[in-house]
Amino acid sequence: MPILRWRKQELRDRFYRPAFRGMYDRFSDVIHEYVRRGDVMLDAGCGSGRVFQYHFGEAQRPRLIFGVDMTDEPKGNKNLDAAARADLGALPFADNTFDIAISSHVAEHLTQPERVFGELSRVLKPGGLLLILTPNRWHYVTISSALLPHRFHLKYNQWRGVDAHDIFPTVYRANTASRLRSLYGGAGMDVEQLYQFETEPEYLAFSTPTYALGVGFERLVNKVGALKNLRVNLLAVGRKRA
Repeated sequence: MPILRWRKQELRDRFYRPAFRGMYDRFSDVIHEYVRRGDVMLDAGCGSGRVFQYHFGEAQRPRLIFGVDMTDEPKGNKNLDAAARADLGALPFADNTFDIAISSHVAEHLTQPERVFGELSRVLKPGGLLLILTPNRWHYVTISSALLPHRFHLKYNQWRGVDAHDIFPTVYRANTASRLRSLYGGAGMDVEQLYQFETEPEYLAFSTPTYALGVGFERLVNKVGALKNLRVNLLAVGRKRA
């Protein structure tokens, strides 16, 4: 048996209780807290939907879920009712179109985040919501990512089972709590909630010792408030000013 092999589910089952809420679980919880039946919803940078699926019951389902991405991947995204290929910095929608917009793991790839936040605010209705999940640039995973070449990211993520179509270069120009607040504010939105949380150390699931170290880090930084800026996830809820 190889010494190093990808053991994500095996190690999660060993170190965490079934009720543990991971990164996408937490984002899904927040989405379902804010979405209302009949909303027109935008998934900004929606991709293929292979990585993150969200499910609405009939009592809550938005009237329309529209996805936008710079690739053709949304054609197979089962989360969506409709999709368009477009730059998030030049959205093909009229002002005040959407009740809510969500964006999962897109902000870290933005080379012009001010422009994108401005466009997302423009297409939201007054009082509309923008929900963003993105990594914190001061976490050990993102620091490592910034120091290593993209070709390493491709090989490593493919080894751990990520489709190559879901791997993009990262720049981390929107990826601290203070930077997110500044981007929301500059685009005419107020941050109502900003969650910072560590989750299971998926990137270290190639061996038990490394995963155990990651679990120790997760439990420490989630417990100690003074260490919140070292937690990997930033989950922001912002509302467009009326």
